[in-house]
Amino acid sequence: MLDEELLSAWLDLTRVIDNQRLAASHGPALPFNEALVCGLLAREGGGCLTAGALCRRTRILKSQMNAILRSLERKGLISRRPSLTDRRQVELRLLPEGLARYQESHRQSLVLSGRLIDRMGEDQVRTLLPLLRQAADLFENIQQEV
Repeated sequence: MLDEELLSAWLDLTRVIDNQRLAASHGPALPFNEALVCGLLAREGGGCLTAGALCRRTRILKSQMNAILRSLERKGLISRRPSLTDRRQVELRLLPEGLARYQESHRQSLVLSGRLIDRMGEDQVRTLLPLLRQAADLFENIQQEV
């Protein structure tokens, strides 16, 4: 059945990607979810987001996000401070050490992506990218309908 094959392939791909080895092939890299959060903060240009915004962007549950943030804070990679515009909110900032650790993890991930491109070929990857993006968008829409 095509639906079973699609689900199996999707789960295989996400299992491989959501594996700490993706971000930890060399040295003390960040676990996947920590790298994901640091990446979002890094792309914010100095990293100023709230936990709620991170939950919405990543679809990570609030309790899980709090554990990720506590771990990043203990490691000295992020800081928290009350929002200047809304004291009920706490802004998260990526510290220089957090940016450096994220960049190293990201560099390692790009090495793995490059190896995949080498093995699949650029033409196949260029064909695959819009299909993956379309599938992700459609899954997002389907989940919002439920």
